Amino acid sequence: MSLFIKAAEVWQPDSSGHFLILASSHYGDLANFESASQRMGFAFGEGMPGRTWAERRPLIWTDLNTEYFKRSQLAQDAGLACALSIPVFAGDFLLGIMVLFCGSGKDLSGAVEVWHNPFGSGNELKLADGYYGQLERFEWISRRLTILHGRGLPGRAWDQNRPVMINDLPNSNSFLRARNAGDCGITSGLAIPFSYTPKQVQIVTFLSTLVTPIAKRFEVWVPDMEDRYLLFKSGFCAESNDLEQRYVDTAYARGQGAIGETWLSGRPLVEENNHAIGERTAYLPFILEGKLHSIVCLVF
Repeated sequence: MSLFIKAAEVWQPDSSGHFLILASSHYGDLANFESASQRMGFAFGEGMPGRTWAERRPLIWTDLNTEYFKRSQLAQDAGLACALSIPVFAGDFLLGIMVLFCGSGKDLSGAVEVWHNPFGSGNELKLADGYYGQLERFEWISRRLTILHGRGLPGRAWDQNRPVMINDLPNSNSFLRARNAGDCGITSGLAIPFSYTPKQVQIVTFLSTLVTPIAKRFEVWVPDMEDRYLLFKSGFCAESNDLEQRYVDTAYARGQGAIGETWLSGRPLVEENNHAIGERTAYLPFILEGKLHSIVCLVF
């Protein structure tokens, strides 16, 4: 299966708190890109991780052939067309930055987007930027769209202040681009809100097709009422539809497994699983007012 996301990495502050170092990663068969990345680090405001740290918001760079992206030639050689960076903060303090790299190619379809309220107030979202592979018509519509608070997938995530998933977008009354999604094969969507300042909101959305899904699976896990265990809340699998049954008796305590480690530390993590099917999972914590609200898992 060919996936929209080709590589994932997490950058964290070093012991001095002044420099970002590579904490965990998955690069698939991109050996040269991996080797170069493992030798790199970024100061505050430097490169994509450093800029994300400084601007305190998710960034999408749809042109990696720029002096600001320190690995531009390597990305071009690896067939990487876009990077999405998502910072995780606890108040003023950076816990980590997850960077996801999207591929290129004539058959690539799907989307990663960042929506924001451009003036830091009001009840409207506009597209800050997005990457759509070959879905040019869908991109054209998205760049001209205004989404009201509570409307559409990004608007619902903003209103509910939590990750929101819709699994049948073409037939959803809640998705404003449903007809366009059906026309281009988009089937499922996940929106995650990030509000780093009181007035400004950023919504990261993943829109997945069956041809080149964003990832094999999306999963959202939440703490139970007593904050003792993480429980499966919702998900989407490109290969089957039995996630609820798969996890019906599954619960994770703090520190148990990679997802429990993410809960314990609050830091994003990319893990390469040690079992026969060779899946890799990126764990992205959603922290609200210093407390873990949920963990979003992307399985590659």
